[in-house]
Amino acid sequence: MQDVVDSPAVERRYARHSPRIAFRVFAAAVAALMLWAWWIRDHRYLEAESGLGYLLGIIGVSLMLLLLLYPLRKRLAAMRSWGRLASWFRLHMVLGVMGPLCILLHCNFQLGSTNSSVALGCMLLVAGSGLIGRYLYGKFHFGLYGQQVELRQVRSDLEFIYNQMQQGDPDPARREAARNLFEGCTDIIDSQRGGVSLRQLLRQRNWLRKTAKQIRQAGGTDDTLRKRQRALASLLDKLAGLRLFERLFGFWHVAHIPVFLLMVVTAIIHVVVVHWY
Repeated sequence: MQDVVDSPAVERRYARHSPRIAFRVFAAAVAALMLWAWWIRDHRYLEAESGLGYLLGIIGVSLMLLLLLYPLRKRLAAMRSWGRLASWFRLHMVLGVMGPLCILLHCNFQLGSTNSSVALGCMLLVAGSGLIGRYLYGKFHFGLYGQQVELRQVRSDLEFIYNQMQQGDPDPARREAARNLFEGCTDIIDSQRGGVSLRQLLRQRNWLRKTAKQIRQAGGTDDTLRKRQRALASLLDKLAGLRLFERLFGFWHVAHIPVFLLMVVTAIIHVVVVHWY
């Protein structure tokens, strides 16, 4: 029975992870608040210069500055004992949503002076960039907060599924197809251990995704075979984007940091101009 139990375990490891209930509620609440604020913006209940609108501006800037805590926690040895990195990442994501939300409410979805407009534009650019980074990050991790996917783990799981399919499938033609698929996938994994171009990664991704789709559509003769097929298809989907999205995430990271620093500078200039002039 071990093979029947372990195949679904491999499938769960590589399957797409649905957002948790708490995340869905949070996202729905943020979206509802933004829509409501947009709907009543012409009533000007919030003024950037005073009252709650002014306070939201201070809170928003503070939350955006607190985003620096996550990269500091990752890199500073003195902070490595300050809780789990995954918890800091969750906080980083929440701050990355709440900060821009407070700023949008602060400005009432309207452009002001030149310096405030530039600061708002940089903030929105950082927020949009963060969403892109979150998408790329999830493509080479086990879920949003899970561990990074390693090629050796993929190779080990692929070999396990292949051995189970060879032992449990009486059809010689299907066993031969599984062997050819296994060899093709191991060639891809071996090539990705070294230097591989983006063009080659894209070709590999297209082939793996097409193969995974064919496996899902093939259908098995019994529940055990279908479980193994689903596990294999899920693994191929993850392998299809593993190195590609890891490479794209590296490019994204190079661009994201300067944009974030530019946002900090423009926010400081905006605060100074507002209070000193």
